[in-house]
Amino acid sequence: MSSSQQIASFRKVSAGILASAHLASQEDRPTVTKKEISLVLKRVAPALGIDGTAYHVLDILLGLVQPDDFQTGKRPVVAISNLRLAEYTRRTTRTVTRCLKKLVEVGILAYRDSPTGRRYVYRGRAGETEQAYGLDFTPACFNLEAFKAQADAFQSRIKAEQEARRAVTRFSRAISDMAELEPSEYHGFATRAHSVVNRSELTALEKATILESLYLDILAYHEAQSSNLENKMSRAGDMNVSPLFITTQTDSLGSNSKRTCSNEQDTESTPDNASGVEMALENEPCGERTETQQPKSQAEGAGGSKFPETNLDGVSIGLIQSACSFVQAETGVSLSSWPALCGTAEQLRLLIGLSPAGYQLAVERQGRYLAAACLAVVAEKALRDPEQIASPGGYFRAMIDRAGEGKLHLHKSLHGLV
Repeated sequence: MSSSQQIASFRKVSAGILASAHLASQEDRPTVTKKEISLVLKRVAPALGIDGTAYHVLDILLGLVQPDDFQTGKRPVVAISNLRLAEYTRRTTRTVTRCLKKLVEVGILAYRDSPTGRRYVYRGRAGETEQAYGLDFTPACFNLEAFKAQADAFQSRIKAEQEARRAVTRFSRAISDMAELEPSEYHGFATRAHSVVNRSELTALEKATILESLYLDILAYHEAQSSNLENKMSRAGDMNVSPLFITTQTDSLGSNSKRTCSNEQDTESTPDNASGVEMALENEPCGERTETQQPKSQAEGAGGSKFPETNLDGVSIGLIQSACSFVQAETGVSLSSWPALCGTAEQLRLLIGLSPAGYQLAVERQGRYLAAACLAVVAEKALRDPEQIASPGGYFRAMIDRAGEGKLHLHKSLHGLV
């Protein structure tokens, strides 16, 4: 049957309508199942612009078509009037007419009009179709593979746009965090990033590309500044310092057995006096003195830092306990000792949204005591004013980086929180 015989004379045809009618007139229709074609049409509908009432009409037609009509030798035709569709969708018949035309033009349906313009299906005693006039799903059967590819491409594009939007948020927050730490050096970068985010003519992918390039420029600038500082320090050379010889007899170190707290070790068992002092602080804490000293494991764990001895200057566990009142109320623990602080590190890491790898790297670079103290400070600030720190995880990493450069003044932050 030719396409001119399938389309009534009262219809205003278009290129899409003629293309669908040509597919419907072919006899070698691919064999598909109703389930397969329904799933594909639902997936490709957003890519084809089928939404709202048009999607509702398509869903109704897919529910009415018979599964057996998709078999070879049969025709998947739905005979339902525009008036009944208007009742189902609670829209006007003109709206339904426009929706059906859209479904025909995109290659899902084809008009199979009767000589009188009515839609009906006559079936024989065995259920076979003798005459069928209405809305034909044959074009969708021919376009099924093309629809699959189009749906996959649409989903990939949506995922790429989502990743781009996440990248825009991630890079803009990272740049803002660096500008907050060093306003004089990175204010210009933050201003440029803000202007890029607000440019409505750019797509999310373009914004993400520009912000990533800007962030890499910041990292390069930061590395250049660090290299210049290292060169200045290396050119300064070593100072000529006279050696300090210990003239006290070693016997006198162990003669006073009545002292309740001793940081010295017997020189026969421990040749290195400095190492003995650290071991005494770790194993035999005495009173308040251990609270103001840098823990031993902190000095050992800060192998990646050039300034391990200054990272915890002026920081005591008592000061941390006084400053982090919100953290203690949130976690339900008391930060009365360094082990207690380290024990709650996992809760604090989850609280600020830091990854396990990020915290482990901080511990390897600066030791578990400084890492836990930084976690407590960031969590306290985030709990007191969530809008103050847009990215707590980035803020924590920036603190660890500053500790590696010897620029972290943790005691000032703690006194400010107190």
